[in-house]
Amino acid sequence: MASVIVVENEIKDSVEEFAQIINAVQQNNTFSDALKTHFDAVGRISNKEALANEIWTVAKPEILTKLPDREFEPVFYLLAYLTSELKQKSFETLLQKDGELIKLLIASTPAQKPSLRDRRSLKPTTVLSVLNTFFNFLPASSATRVYFIELILKIVTDTDIDFALIQSSIGGSLVQWLAAAGASDAQIKSIFWQFIALDKQYTLESLHLIKKFTSQHPLSLDELHKLIAFALASSVVDVTFLVNNNVAQALKEHASDEQVSIFDKYTKGELISAVPSSISSTVVAKSKVLALTRFFVESDNAGKNAFKYSDIPNELAASQAEFEKLLIDSIKAGVIEGKMNQVDQTFNLVRANRIVLAGDKQQLAQDLNTVKKALSEWRHSLHNINEIVRDAKDNIVNNNSGN
Repeated sequence: MASVIVVENEIKDSVEEFAQIINAVQQNNTFSDALKTHFDAVGRISNKEALANEIWTVAKPEILTKLPDREFEPVFYLLAYLTSELKQKSFETLLQKDGELIKLLIASTPAQKPSLRDRRSLKPTTVLSVLNTFFNFLPASSATRVYFIELILKIVTDTDIDFALIQSSIGGSLVQWLAAAGASDAQIKSIFWQFIALDKQYTLESLHLIKKFTSQHPLSLDELHKLIAFALASSVVDVTFLVNNNVAQALKEHASDEQVSIFDKYTKGELISAVPSSISSTVVAKSKVLALTRFFVESDNAGKNAFKYSDIPNELAASQAEFEKLLIDSIKAGVIEGKMNQVDQTFNLVRANRIVLAGDKQQLAQDLNTVKKALSEWRHSLHNINEIVRDAKDNIVNNNSGN
């Protein structure tokens, strides 16, 4: 019995704390006076359901959004705690999609981010923080988690929140969470691509998420279009790592599609001169980088790694300035390494990315032969290693003796 009294005292203290906060917002004591009628002479709650209903008379967006941003989150948690205790409902029940608590949180979400000068107003990121806490309260198998993820993505979309704030915290676990919560394969695919579409910087991190996802899920033409649009809009030039078995199969099945054809050519290092409006125009310049890389790789296979500017095909660069810019862009993109001599107009290649695509058996066989050839040459060079070391030692001894 004593424990019941302790709990009621805790609830009473929490009710009084909530009342003080609301009084400050409304600048009167009307709410706290109304709450007093729900306690008897010794401070016990006369009717918990009635007290909860009284509290919810002020649980409205127009009141809660007047709170300073830093106070909104703890006050909302306090409201959730009081509602759970007084209505004898579990948090999982309270957090259902159609529950009054979640409806209130959605209604309280600001339509846009406040200005930098406005430090008091409620921020969308604060609402996301509340949702994140509630999400973690729910068991992994709760279907409500799927709704929460959709809600988080909607708020990020509607309020233009920086995608970087959720990229790492959600991206790596998104598919796992959805699967554990019982989402269908169609739901998982839809939500994943919604998430990716929020990345307006087309980052490498998202490209790797796409690679991981598509390695586990076959692609429809619509999904393939989303992959292509994202990959070609990215500042990452060499996106050939995206072409896993599932992507290769989708490219093969939809080879006649215009976007698919362009992406296929791009990843194979073929020069692209024009693209439709659905694809980023930067592809034309980036395709030159990959085409140059392919040219270097093919030349390297033939045993050539020193080039005059005049060796470069005219369609890649029509002038010295164009070629030097293309070289610099290629080095910045990380697809080649080498040394440029502007005086002699030469370029010595050190390394070039090899284009390795899943499903391209002919290219894979060719690359394998190249690797075998390199290993054979390396093995041959090791045959005389003992003699080379012995000669080097003799030279050192002779030089020292001469001194």
